[in-house]
Amino acid sequence: MKKIFSILLILLVLSQVLQSQVSDTDKFIKTWRITDKFGGIDSIRVDTFHINFQELNPIDLYSISNSYNGNLGSPIQSKIYFNRPENKSFIFSNALYPYINQIETTTFYNTRSPFTSLKYLSGGTQYKEEEQIKFLFTANANKKMNFGTSLDYIYAHGEYADQAVKRFAGSFFGSFTGKHYSATGLFAYNNHSNFENGGITQISFITNPPRGTKSNNIPINITGYSNYKSTQLFYNQQYTLGIERVVAGSKDSTNKEYVPVTRFIHTFQYDDLRKRYFENSVESRFYKNTYYNLKQTNDTAAIQILTNRFSAGMAEEFNKWLRFGMTVYLENEIERFTFMKDTLMNHKLESNTKIGAVLSKEKGQMFRYNFSGEINMIGYRAGDINLQANVGGFFKLWKDSISMIVNGFIRSEEPSYFLQHYHSNHFKWENDFSKIYKTHLGGTFSIPTRSFSLNINVENISKQIYFDSNSLPSQFGGNVQILSANLKQDFHVKKFTLENNMVYQLSSHPEIVPLPTIVLFHNLYYHDKWFNVLSVQLGTSVRYHTSYLAPSYMPAIGQFYNQSEMKVGNYPVVNVYGNFHLKRTRFFVEYYHVNQLFMSGAYFSMPYYPVNPAVFKMGLTWNFYD
Repeated sequence: MKKIFSILLILLVLSQVLQSQVSDTDKFIKTWRITDKFGGIDSIRVDTFHINFQELNPIDLYSISNSYNGNLGSPIQSKIYFNRPENKSFIFSNALYPYINQIETTTFYNTRSPFTSLKYLSGGTQYKEEEQIKFLFTANANKKMNFGTSLDYIYAHGEYADQAVKRFAGSFFGSFTGKHYSATGLFAYNNHSNFENGGITQISFITNPPRGTKSNNIPINITGYSNYKSTQLFYNQQYTLGIERVVAGSKDSTNKEYVPVTRFIHTFQYDDLRKRYFENSVESRFYKNTYYNLKQTNDTAAIQILTNRFSAGMAEEFNKWLRFGMTVYLENEIERFTFMKDTLMNHKLESNTKIGAVLSKEKGQMFRYNFSGEINMIGYRAGDINLQANVGGFFKLWKDSISMIVNGFIRSEEPSYFLQHYHSNHFKWENDFSKIYKTHLGGTFSIPTRSFSLNINVENISKQIYFDSNSLPSQFGGNVQILSANLKQDFHVKKFTLENNMVYQLSSHPEIVPLPTIVLFHNLYYHDKWFNVLSVQLGTSVRYHTSYLAPSYMPAIGQFYNQSEMKVGNYPVVNVYGNFHLKRTRFFVEYYHVNQLFMSGAYFSMPYYPVNPAVFKMGLTWNFYD
């Protein structure tokens, strides 16, 4: 409580200092992210929105329902199938995706003055706190060039024994936007360490706990340790040739603008990814197999990927009658795989070369499209194809704005090298899996003015690869169909809002791809501005999903695997919170899982991994523009 009072005191002082400062961030900063393999950008909103600040942590941002061990920074998998990222060549990255700092998640800036942001999140009971500190600094050297750095640190002791997490991520980034030449660069580093407890030994410690039981005294299965490290270098450079033309609508013939017509693009990317699993003494009782007569377990796997992509394209403006852009590209990827084999390090070098093309119309409101196709010509992925289409538009219906988007793809994918070959102390396999075939069709219908959105997706997977009940990769010989309907509808009554997100999922083979049938998120809150300066949001939220045979987590290989022993779900997690925004300062207080104080139930995120009991959380962020 002393910490809370200290922070509130600081806020009162800051409020006096910030009274004279402008709080409209969008006037000072423009932000964007890289959206495609050619360095295309899409503007995003600056992270200063004050509604639902309590949800801005890696777990809740990832999905409204997740499998994880309850601790911030722990391995995680979304329970909503179409929220999961595409599988990576390095399969050990999948369970840490929301925490990894990389080009897909990096925000780039253009600022009028130096911008600094500091965020602090905290939660948990005494001596078992979880904390996250994020720091960002960015500034422009001139109107064309920006640079910056970010730091992200997590330390979470965990409410249960041997599940502590320590994670550090940092980056240096920059961009240059000139008339003919532009470039975007990133250096990102991640170091993610976590203890592995294999879950608790008996579910009765949660469903019917003995008197006086504390969460950190519940017996666990193992004492292991995992470490994940990654380094990424990314550089995209573009050179354009164009024309000078009179600005549309201008009566002054000398008022001209430069219009790029032809664009030449080169992208360089280097990734170094490493995973280690360690046991001080071999945990032979928990694992079904132990292959090597060693005093310790020290499994290692790594991959280095060097990618060069060259492309040339014509912008939409190159023809006043046929408004479309076209890009062709050539990509080469060199991969070096490393893992232990018979107690020795095994290395394998592979190369892949693909060609592709994109036809697109990205400008205009009524009709937009993007058609792309690529094929691997040379390498162990030869024959892989990827055909994608995205068509949509915006139009007015009476006073409402309507958005309709349809997307789909057809893919043939060679399984990851690590799904085919892997050796470690507790697991090893040599497989000859066939290519995976996926066909996907989806669409989104939304009415932003009505706070309504409906997203429907259907996907057919042939030769799906999954981890079976023995935590070994297995390939299903038939087809699996996934159907999902994701509905969002908010209701506003004066100063009250009820946010609703309902997801329906159906898997034709739940023993291969298990999913909860219904996932719900509801958030009821009161929002107002007090004293004309303090934005206040007071509310309660609930998360719920139906019971199903959820995958569990295997620490030694960092994978979620299917099981048929224990169902998870049919238990709500309720939070109450207060969220406040004062000029450039935001802070919140939240009681997470408050219903655990007065109701009993099996509050498991996945088999033998309970979510945290009722805990207090808080967060604070400052933004500075000088």
